[in-house]
Amino acid sequence: MMTRKEKTLELRRLIADQLRNLIDRDYVLLGLPYYLNVGDILIWEGEKQFLQTLHHKCLNEGYHYRDNEKIRNNTLIILQGGGNFGDLWRFIQNERLSIIQRYPNNPIIITPVTFWYDNPDLMRQDAEVMSRHPHLTICARDAVSFDLLKNNFNNQIILVPDMAFFIKRSKIMHNVHHHGEGTLFLKRMDKELAANSSLLPKEVMDSADVHDWPSLEKDPLCWLYYRKLWKSGNTLGRYAGLRPLSRMTLKLSDWYFHGYCRKQFIKEGVHFVSRYKNVYTTRLHVGILSILLDKDVTILDNSYGKNATFFNTWLCDTDGVKLWEKQ
Repeated sequence: MMTRKEKTLELRRLIADQLRNLIDRDYVLLGLPYYLNVGDILIWEGEKQFLQTLHHKCLNEGYHYRDNEKIRNNTLIILQGGGNFGDLWRFIQNERLSIIQRYPNNPIIITPVTFWYDNPDLMRQDAEVMSRHPHLTICARDAVSFDLLKNNFNNQIILVPDMAFFIKRSKIMHNVHHHGEGTLFLKRMDKELAANSSLLPKEVMDSADVHDWPSLEKDPLCWLYYRKLWKSGNTLGRYAGLRPLSRMTLKLSDWYFHGYCRKQFIKEGVHFVSRYKNVYTTRLHVGILSILLDKDVTILDNSYGKNATFFNTWLCDTDGVKLWEKQ
């Protein structure tokens, strides 16, 4: 068995080994999670920290990119990954497909994703679109997703751990609550919640605090400010004479989310998880964050097996990290 710290270092090394040579030029980072799921923002943070170890420049510095005409044919495009490759979170996949179709000549890397389709016809349609792109690499973040992508998509497919593992512990420890106590049952409240997710022992359920990410239970104030700026920018853009002001307002909203909201979500997520001694979670990234914080964690599966396949691919030999199976 490996310690959690040893496992984190191993997965960081695997990420670097798989991606370092693929990122061979300046790039843009697109498909970013300008929304409230802290897990996807942790992926973004891990991507940023990994990319900062390279000698190439991020042309959009991690912001929304609004100067699309400046992307040349040789510009590398890196697309945010996550548990959203398929038809469950279709708005994210549609954005991904749109970018792939707009830039047929650019090298594109999709960072690690979990594969899931309920609709096989839609999967075939997506595979056809992606197969037409000659320079597309898709990173699978678990062995099952890797096999499904290999069998159904005619692109370069590689197996890479989740990018959140590239977050340095030293970067988040100043947000840690140093007296972790009690039990957290992180119960997601969306369509990925498995039907049997509450079948924990009675003694756990009786003593646990049951929450989702705090940002999903109550809109943070910074999010409300960001949305106000973003909506104002879009409203101004409807009037020809105000479009320069619209562009400035939208750039300000991007700067505010990237420079403040994103960091605040990570800070509050770390503080939230670190308050507890024992963690049970239906969200994969609460599990990953617990490992980064060197906490014991029990991971419950989601509705379609994402958490179990990730655990079985990367974490089954890690001390203090368990997959919950009904007793």
